[in-house]
Order: sequence, then C-alpha cells, then structure tokens
Amino acid sequence: MKMVKSLLLVSAAGLVAVSGAQAADLPVKAKPVEYVKVCSLYGAGFYYIPGTDICMKVGGFVRWQETWNPGNSISGGPFNGTGGRMTRSDSQDFAQRTRAVATFDSREQTAYGTLRTYLLMGYSQDSTLGPSTAPAVYMTRGFIQIAGFTFGKATSFFDFTSTAAVAYNAGMLYNADTGDAGQMVAAYTAQFGNGFSGTISAEQTRRHATLFVGGGVTAQGIAAPLAAAAYSLTALTNPSGLQNLSGLSTAAGNVGQQDIVANLRVDQAWGSAQISGAIHDVGATYYSSAAGAEVAGHPGQEWGFAVSGGLRINAPSIGPGDYFQAQVIYTEGAVGYLAQTPSTNPLNMWKGNTVGYGFWEDAVYSGIGGTTGGSIEQTTGWSAFASYEHFWTPSLRTSVYGTYVALSHNAAATAAICSTSVVGTGAVPSASAFQSAATCNPDWSSWAIGSRSQWNVTKDLYVGLDVIYLKLNSASPNAANTAIFAASGAKPAATYFVQDQDAWAATWRIHRDIVP
Repeated sequence: MKMVKSLLLVSAAGLVAVSGAQAADLPVKAKPVEYVKVCSLYGAGFYYIPGTDICMKVGGFVRWQETWNPGNSISGGPFNGTGGRMTRSDSQDFAQRTRAVATFDSREQTAYGTLRTYLLMGYSQDSTLGPSTAPAVYMTRGFIQIAGFTFGKATSFFDFTSTAAVAYNAGMLYNADTGDAGQMVAAYTAQFGNGFSGTISAEQTRRHATLFVGGGVTAQGIAAPLAAAAYSLTALTNPSGLQNLSGLSTAAGNVGQQDIVANLRVDQAWGSAQISGAIHDVGATYYSSAAGAEVAGHPGQEWGFAVSGGLRINAPSIGPGDYFQAQVIYTEGAVGYLAQTPSTNPLNMWKGNTVGYGFWEDAVYSGIGGTTGGSIEQTTGWSAFASYEHFWTPSLRTSVYGTYVALSHNAAATAAICSTSVVGTGAVPSASAFQSAATCNPDWSSWAIGSRSQWNVTKDLYVGLDVIYLKLNSASPNAANTAIFAASGAKPAATYFVQDQDAWAATWRIHRDIVP
C-alpha cells in the first residue's frame, strides 16, 4: 500500500513539473499589429496612414524623350533665345530629356469638409551642347485646400485647356497653361451646384518687360536718351540685352502688385466651359536709366487686363474618350496671359542672311519729352489654342492641335519704337530694323500646328511621337528692310534681311506612371 501511494505522489509531482515547464514556454501575448488599410473614400491608390484617419496616395512618373530641332531649349523650341541663331555653337540638332517625379496627396475629413495637401517634387535634366549638367531639382506643386480655399503653388484659375495632355511639344506652343510650372495662388472657389462654380484668386504676377524708349526729360533737366550703341545681336536673343537694341531698354517696374483672377465654370457630362479674367499692374521704373534716375520720376500706375473663354466637348459617339478643347484669350498690357512659353525671351530665328523676330512686352513708354509723352502705352495681344483627341482603340490615340498668337501696338507706341536709330561703330554702318521708315512695324504674330500619336502599351506605360510645324510672321517684314548687326558669338557682322521664318520639330517619348 505504501508503494502505491509513493507511485501516485511521484506521478502527481511529474505532472506538476511538466505543466510548469509548458506554462513557461508559452509566448507573451503580442501587441496588435497596425496593418496598412485601403482608403476607398478618394479613389484607387489611397491608404490610411497607420494610427491616423489621414488617407495618402504616393505616385509619380519616370519619362525619357528625344527632341529633334529643339534650338537650345526643349521647353522653348527653335524660336527661343540664343537657339534661334541656328549656329553650331548656339543650337543642337537633337536633345534628350529625363524627368522623374514623385507626388504625395493626403486627405482627411474635417468639420469644414475635406482637408487636402498636395506636393509634387522631382528632377529634370536635358542634354546640352557641352558637358552634362547636374539635374535641376524642382517642386512645382505644394498647396493646401479646405472649405473651398486653395493656398500655395497650384494651377492658375485663369487656365482652362491642357496642352500637355495632347502635345509633347507643348513648351513650343503659345498658351496660358500653367499646368507644368504651376502658379502661386490664394483663392476661394464657391460651388453653386449642378457642376457650376466660381473662383476669385490673388496670383503671382505674370509680369513681362516694359520697353523704355529714350526721350528728353526736360522737366527735371535730365537727358534721358540712352547712349547710341551698335545694333547688337544679343538684343534678339537676350531680354536683358534689349537696352542694346536701338536705344530700347527693359524697364519693368518693381511695383509688386499681385494679379487678381476670377472665373465662372461649368463641368457636366457633355464637357466643360469657362470664362475667366485677370487684372494686371503694368508698372515701370524711371524716365532715365542713368545713375540716380529716381529724381527723373516715373510713369503713373496703369492696369492691364486679360479675358478668356474656354470650351471642352466630349464626343463619345465618335470614339470613347474623344474630346475637343479650345481657349481664346485677349489682353491689353498683360501679354503673360497669352503664353507661358516661350516666356519672356524675344522670338527670333536666323536663316542665312535673313532674320525674323518679335518681342514680348506689356507696354512701351518714353520720357516726358519723348514720343509717348511719358505715358505707358499698353501692348494689345490675343491667342488661341484648340485640339481634338481621337481614340482609335482603348490603347491607341491621336491628337491634332494648333495655336496662334499676335501682338500689336498703338500709334504712340509704334512711333516711339520706330523713331529710334543707332549709329554703328567701326565698319558697321548706321542702320536699324526699327528706323523711322515705312517698313518699320513692331507688330508680329506666330502660329503652330502639330499632331501626336500615342500607344498605351499597358495602363501605366506609353510611347508616342509628336511632330510640330512653327511659323513666325516677323515684325518689320520686308525684303528691302535690312538690319545691320555687329558681330556676336558665331554670327558675323553683316546685313540681314528681315523676313518671316518657319521651322519643324519632333519629339519621341516613353513614359511610365508610378500610381497615377
């Protein structure tokens, strides 16, 4: 009996020992893991940031392209800057561009509606005539939106059409689209229902240079004409070189007013429409470019304006995804609203012994004793852009697009420009494309037409080709109207005939979206 009891006690002790060992081997209960959850409130690609109710989408793209006949700037094209001189040292036959972009879109519901922040950052690098340059890092979007307000760098509320959506050569066109570079805005948008909305916005000024034509400032006893200089080639290729152009100088005043932009818009199933307007401060510096010019005084403040109408019509009956878009802009004293590119550079192109040109300027003025009597004479301009995109199949599409821009001057501004002349130095005789003569005319226009075809290999990868033809209807065109230039760069001192110019360009591209 004692032996049986002993065996039972030993067995019980063994069970207790085994149970204790098993209990010691059990893992400690882990904390709950915070898995990333899909956020379906704002569309595909959004996820909740762990531990918050903020939804974020990380996206971007990588792109490579090759452009034939870019001048010296893919963004500006063959009529832009020094590339228009068409020399072996100024222009290139081909140029590559690599661009990579990352985007961060975060949204959150609040008592005041959706709170949104958006950031776009990346780099762009173009091949150059010389050694490869470092990539240009940029941030073209960074804004906050809540309760109808938008603050930061976004797209201008004057804009309507999107040229980049239908043209790889959009930088060579004349259009108001700020979609690439962005615009500083502080805006409020009101929603009226049924797709109707209205916006008022204070935006970064689209200031262009104001041409100052030397004229005596006798009221202050100051001689204001600029010193006579040789007619310089840089005048047609460098905005800051305008002071070398027959006594003209750039004199955009640093008044610092913002532009005021407003629009009324409708977006419905059939498409969209918008009317927009802007008022723009046309300031200038002083009536003299000499040291101490402040005592010479300055013109009174002038306000320019721009108005625009835009239309988009969806055409699913022709092809699923087909649409037509167009925008027309008219301005007085605010030519920056006609086109983002080619920005402030004068247009120019040289072919053999001919040259064509045109200047972007908000206004023209002279000294009190000059042709404009000291007042600012605003430049008038208008532009138009239209395109149609057709889908042959869901993955194959073709767009056709065209653009036109024209600048003109009133009698006082024309007389001020055409009254200038230069006295050549050395072997360069006295002559000017702007001399007072029947052939002097500072008005000019330019147009372009092109087509882009694109194959979407997958939903995120596409390849395509864009071909464009550009025409420059030069200021002062006349076979007998000659311009005598001093030597500059690779261009020799010679007599050049002022004539209209044209050019072709083409771009091939491959593009991959990383979450659109």
